[in-house]
Amino acid sequence: MLGKKSVEQINAKISSIIGADMVVDGNIRAKEAVRVEGTVNGDVETEGALIISASGKVKGNVKGSSIIIGGALEGDLTSGGRTEVASTGKVIGNIRTKSLVVDENGVFQGQCIMNAEGLATLPGPSANTSETEEQEQDSKKENNNNNKWNKR
Repeated sequence: MLGKKSVEQINAKISSIIGADMVVDGNIRAKEAVRVEGTVNGDVETEGALIISASGKVKGNVKGSSIIIGGALEGDLTSGGRTEVASTGKVIGNIRTKSLVVDENGVFQGQCIMNAEGLATLPGPSANTSETEEQEQDSKKENNNNNKWNKR
């Protein structure tokens, strides 16, 4: 498995575990690593690593320094470092990360933004509007160029 050494290092530092038979309805915030083996219906935010094990399910947005998805995530993911979707993992949502690894048979359905310079500077939802405007301007320029060539 890719990143096996880093997984072992993260496992040694985990401070909070949501057990396999637990269901949490609400948001979770932690300063250190969190492992989810049960179900969380809410956002999970940690300054450390986040691991969603093969039996783990999260319906909400997640944020962490590095994230490993072995179970299911329905929501957006933001990672300041590495994100790994294991072969048993499934992510339905958008990913913002510095580095992304999707193992064979891992599922990722959504958009991914990779930015090594810092995720805090990423534009918000209003950026989609400016992207659309830029595309329209590019299209107009292209049409003008085509008209110029058609006149000759």
